[in-house]
Amino acid sequence: MEHGWVSYMGSGDNSHLPEETQRQVEQRMKEQRDRRGQLLAVVEVRVYENEARAQISCPHGARLRTDLDDTAVAQVVARARDELADWR
Repeated sequence: MEHGWVSYMGSGDNSHLPEETQRQVEQRMKEQRDRRGQLLAVVEVRVYENEARAQISCPHGARLRTDLDDTAVAQVVARARDELADWR
């Protein structure tokens, strides 16, 4: 028996899966969307050999806009920092 880990993200095409598995994947995706709520913003950190660069973006459909005030930026960064601290 083979062991492994498979993850289906986003709203990709699951038609290659058996019907019951498709239903399970779709149900998990719906539960995850409901639990997460709407996207607020994206915090990205690019790490290079000698430095790191962070940015916040608000893609189309995100609840926050690109003209964030300092308080909103601090809240978004704090949540991202907490998530990264628990990442392991």
